[in-house]
Amino acid sequence: MAFTKFLALATALIATVIAQSEAGVDPLATPQDDLYTKNLTTCPGYVATNHWQTRSGFYADLSLAGPACNVFGIDLQDLKLEVEYQTEDRLHVKIKDTNNTVYQVPDGVFPRPGYGQWCSPKNSKLKFDFVADPFSFSVSRTDTGELLFDTSGSKLVFENQYIYLNTKLSEKSHLYGLGEHSDNFMLNSTNYTRTIYTRDAYGTPQGQNLYGAHPIYFDHRGDATHGVFLLNSNGMDIYIDNGHLEYNLMDVAQQYAEITQLPQMTPYWGLGFHQCRYGYQDVYNVAAVVANYSTAGIPLETMWTDIDYMELRRIFTLDPERFPAALVKDLVDTIHARDQHYVVMVDPAV
Repeated sequence: MAFTKFLALATALIATVIAQSEAGVDPLATPQDDLYTKNLTTCPGYVATNHWQTRSGFYADLSLAGPACNVFGIDLQDLKLEVEYQTEDRLHVKIKDTNNTVYQVPDGVFPRPGYGQWCSPKNSKLKFDFVADPFSFSVSRTDTGELLFDTSGSKLVFENQYIYLNTKLSEKSHLYGLGEHSDNFMLNSTNYTRTIYTRDAYGTPQGQNLYGAHPIYFDHRGDATHGVFLLNSNGMDIYIDNGHLEYNLMDVAQQYAEITQLPQMTPYWGLGFHQCRYGYQDVYNVAAVVANYSTAGIPLETMWTDIDYMELRRIFTLDPERFPAALVKDLVDTIHARDQHYVVMVDPAV
């Protein structure tokens, strides 16, 4: 079929979009606090045994201080603590299991900044302190002594499927970050849970975790701001209540960019006008949208199609009835002939 005839037919169609019906969709569960009401009093915590200063920081062996509590898994007997003063503004604290049975994000996936780069602790603006038994640690500013991270008063739980860490917050703390979510820009500080777990939250409901995972929070205290980056590939629940936050310290956004590296440069065509939505009924509907932009004199750079084009939501497929390959090819060829772009979303739709 010539695209001109195809486009004319598509333009004549009534642009009725069949969106996903809400009927039969279970309501989203309200976040529960079972992770925090779980009795952790029997958990023994850890004791710092062998420990010494290094030229770039601190090292310690941590041993389970008593009988395992096995709350959500198996308590790990032996851990390693590595503290590195990377720059005068950035401190890296790493706790891992000695036997490497728990997955650690490898350097090949997330390159650490400035490999081998270090700063003498005496030149750092941050100070690391610890208590050996039960093990806890704190990070403070060297000039004012202000505590930025303080785990005292709670015991570290480190299991093969669960890690629990608690830090105190200042009364002056105003928290931001822990995205991607649909909550307020400034985070609530009372009985509040922020989940780090990527998901396609249909309808973008209020107070839910969304597509991206950015496990960093910024603590603004009026005259200064610091950030805490939780480098972990697992799902996380961060619970904030009355000055306590459960669950890399820096000064702040620029240093975070140094750690995560800067985003790739956007292609020039990516700066143009894009059209994308979920719910296109068929290829005719998509073609009609493209044609209507031309009719309205709106310069369309790129047309996107969501997972509607798939057959039964199967990845790498085209629905033979609603998006037959020949018609999709006609559409794409014409879009390209106009020096425009076409993008299809590719995801397993799970």
